[in-house]
Amino acid sequence: MNDFKLVVFDLDGTLLTQTFELLPGTINAINDIRKEGYRITVATGRSYKSAKPFLDRLNIVEPMVFSNGAVFDNPDTGEREIINGIPLESALIILMLLPEFEISAKFHLSGGELLKTDETPWPDEGLHFEVGTVCPNLKAELAEDPIKIVFHAQKSEIDAFEKRLQEILGAKSQVRLFRSHERYVEMTNKKVSKGDAAVMLTKKLGFKPEEVIAVGDQENDYEMIRDFGMGVLVGPGTEKLRQVMNYHVPYPEEQGIEQLRDWIKSGFPGVGNQ
Repeated sequence: MNDFKLVVFDLDGTLLTQTFELLPGTINAINDIRKEGYRITVATGRSYKSAKPFLDRLNIVEPMVFSNGAVFDNPDTGEREIINGIPLESALIILMLLPEFEISAKFHLSGGELLKTDETPWPDEGLHFEVGTVCPNLKAELAEDPIKIVFHAQKSEIDAFEKRLQEILGAKSQVRLFRSHERYVEMTNKKVSKGDAAVMLTKKLGFKPEEVIAVGDQENDYEMIRDFGMGVLVGPGTEKLRQVMNYHVPYPEEQGIEQLRDWIKSGFPGVGNQ
């Protein structure tokens, strides 16, 4: 239990509350974990620009994973590595399908640009999330593989869109869909996952997967929680996540990260019985 050296955190719902707040208690807990000798990094669905205000407050400077595993960024060197994007053909099919639904979408590009299909306001846009550049004719203007696409609408509309999209793209689809919220669906290349990218990242940092604690709350954290030495689930999660976790803490607004800190400091008591 003393061989862990790195903690990889998800952001939204893990270090941030359900309303995207970074609480003072969470910041203090991260600083305390760092004082115990652990290095701290992040693997998030957010872009670097969207995550940066929180990373600055957490003083996280390690290389990190963004866009659900599609991107590595190293804040110290400025090095950026794109792992895999969504095939342009698939992206154009999606743009042709969108008018059938009342859905707004944001296309994340490899250079950090963010293109939005319309002017529909998103919750906390401009505060916790980038607004992006509105491109009503994006179908004609998109000329490269996006690294991630995020769709936003009412839950019923998102449900119908996700079902229709899976029907059109079919079993041989080169993309994967997952929920980050009941009103959001995110898409990346099928070969991309936060877990796979985080494993690559830890190797770049000189660590073995078994030396890593992974902390997350959503389906896109599944591989991280499953594949590292210690998997910590934040919040209720799903049955799939509960089957692979080693430890469970509440949401940050319920002092979950403080509980995680105390558990780490006390030497991981009760592992296997949580």
